[in-house]
Amino acid sequence: MSFHSAAHVPLIQNVTLRPAIAADVDWAVPLLLATGPALFSYVFASAPDQTALILQQAFIRPQHAFSYEHTQVVEVQEQPAGLMVSYPGFIKRQADEKVQQVMAGILPLRKLPRILVNLADLTRIKQDVAPQEYYILGLSISPEFRNQGLGRCLLNQAENQSRTYDCSGLCLDVTYTNTLAKALFERVGYRVTCSKTTPRFEQITRAGGIHRMTKNLA
Repeated sequence: MSFHSAAHVPLIQNVTLRPAIAADVDWAVPLLLATGPALFSYVFASAPDQTALILQQAFIRPQHAFSYEHTQVVEVQEQPAGLMVSYPGFIKRQADEKVQQVMAGILPLRKLPRILVNLADLTRIKQDVAPQEYYILGLSISPEFRNQGLGRCLLNQAENQSRTYDCSGLCLDVTYTNTLAKALFERVGYRVTCSKTTPRFEQITRAGGIHRMTKNLA
């Protein structure tokens, strides 16, 4: 997914991190959707407003790739200010499989043919995540809290978690059009290792394509 602001110098105090809970859904889903609105709409074959409703139903369910269970929240003076969805590769595979079961209970059957076509197209673009890589699905900071170091706080948390799982490095996906996010991740040590697109993806999403960016851990 694409990513939103993460400054590299902390400017505020009273910052805390916590795991998300299902009750965070109302404020968390808009931020989650903001990490990649075109990608989520493509995956769910739905308009943005419908996509938001789908994510609301999905977020509160456990274990799958878009669940609150895989979400970290950054707070300022106990006020939610941003989030990050992330997991090691071996958990991502399980979470991705669980998504199919969750979505079967949410999405209408009439959307299934288009969803399958879009997912097949997406598999031509996105790179696999190795079991010992730590994957960041999405990171987003609320507009009023951007450029204050909170994104970097979440990225540091991702690195801490990756070491807990003995991961060899981290990876994420950024769309071609999200040039600011790409530049940010390059500044903190991520490098583009693969860039892919398809005509269908470009036409429908207007996002260009997807860069896979990685960062090795020393």
